[in-house]
Amino acid sequence: MAEKEVCSICLNEFQQRVVLDCAHPFCFICLEDYVNKTSTKDQFQCPLCRIFINLSDGGLDRFKPKPINIPQCDVCTEDTSQYFCRDCDQYLCKSCKTMHDKLKSCKDHVVSRYDETQIYQAPTSHETIKEKASASSIPNPKDFCLRHEKEPVKVYCKDCTVAVCLKCFLADHNGHNYLDLQEDEVRQSIRHDLQSLNDELKKQITNFQKHYDNLNSKLTEVKNCTKTECDKVDAQVEKICSEFHKIGENIKKEMQETSEEEEYKFRKLMEDIKRLTEDLKASVKYSVNVLEDSSVVQVLQRIPKVRQEKDESCCRKLDIPDVRYSTFQVAEIDRTLLTNQLGKIVSCHQNMIGKVVSCHQNMFEDVFNVDTVPGYGGWYYGKQHVVSGFTWRIDVYKLGSSLFSFGLNLNDVEDKSITSCKVDVTCKLINKTDDRQSVVKQCNGTVRPGVWSDCSTDLTDLERRLSNPGSGFIDDHRNFTIQVTINKITDIKID
Repeated sequence: MAEKEVCSICLNEFQQRVVLDCAHPFCFICLEDYVNKTSTKDQFQCPLCRIFINLSDGGLDRFKPKPINIPQCDVCTEDTSQYFCRDCDQYLCKSCKTMHDKLKSCKDHVVSRYDETQIYQAPTSHETIKEKASASSIPNPKDFCLRHEKEPVKVYCKDCTVAVCLKCFLADHNGHNYLDLQEDEVRQSIRHDLQSLNDELKKQITNFQKHYDNLNSKLTEVKNCTKTECDKVDAQVEKICSEFHKIGENIKKEMQETSEEEEYKFRKLMEDIKRLTEDLKASVKYSVNVLEDSSVVQVLQRIPKVRQEKDESCCRKLDIPDVRYSTFQVAEIDRTLLTNQLGKIVSCHQNMIGKVVSCHQNMFEDVFNVDTVPGYGGWYYGKQHVVSGFTWRIDVYKLGSSLFSFGLNLNDVEDKSITSCKVDVTCKLINKTDDRQSVVKQCNGTVRPGVWSDCSTDLTDLERRLSNPGSGFIDDHRNFTIQVTINKITDIKID
């Protein structure tokens, strides 16, 4: 489908299109406003090529388009048509043209406004516009001069960027740089240039599509990774909750056992008191029966027994023993401790093209035992930790009686073409009692995969810290923790 032309002044589609002597088209209203502001001595300059246009011969009215007879739309037969499709041989209103342009079969049709070509001028006799258009032998309305509508374009003025007929070329473009459109070589060269540019665009489209696919792949990777990690968080939360439930059940069991012991003690005392009370009640009842009898001898015989029971009951202590039971002291929840138990967020931004990997809160830690670290001159190797395709290992080296060295080694890389890189690291010997007492050191250096690195730092007086269980640096099993944060990876060398 033909590309839409626009007015160079208002940058919209032409409204009442007029063509100047230099073959540059404009809206009549836009040109009229421009001329009123800039014309001097019955002439003005073309807004594009700056050629002076004479107004003495009829003024701007001579540029006005000829009136046309506008028929109804051939499709909807309701609105007035604004376009004519040469391939369909139909008049089209604006809405029908929109539908026409969307049809795949009409993609390459030539559709023009009435003021774009000579075929839409008012018929001179009983001939209709459509008949005139059909009878015309014009191969393409775009290949005719804009000023001389019946003259085909022969020359392309490179200075004015316009295709003109020979009349216009001799009158207004003589001496300009031009291309002779009548030569087959020129036509082929022009088409070849467009084809080459089009091929380059196709290659760029392919590159963009590949890049889009790569971005989409990374997007999917981020989504899947995030879901996986969130599932790990849920599993860890569930695991921690399960452990807390177990601890809670053990605490309740211990409290229940203490309670059962106390309950047994009180039940036994209550049973003894109840039995004694029942015995005394029976004795009192028997004494009542003796008193009701007329025999004085039975009364005399009963008195010693009752006196003995009274003395024994009075001697019975009625003290309430001490009560022992357990209470639960609710502890304040330490969010920091819970967060440490849950885990840490590790995120990393990779940019291998620029040979820089910037890591944010990208930390890992390892636990070492004081007794297993070798003596002077010995190394103790930690576990391997993978960060952004780089496999790291924390090593501990004892330099003397009170001097330790912590080293960060690059064991392996995912990209085997990487030969070395520089790393900026923060090492931290964690104080579990008071984090403010933790020992923090910065170090940086060049590391190579599988080769001993110079990214290390020394910690003096560490022997004293690690030998004191109350210092907070070691636990009951004499373990200490080293935390490493990789701040930045730069200067990546690739073979």
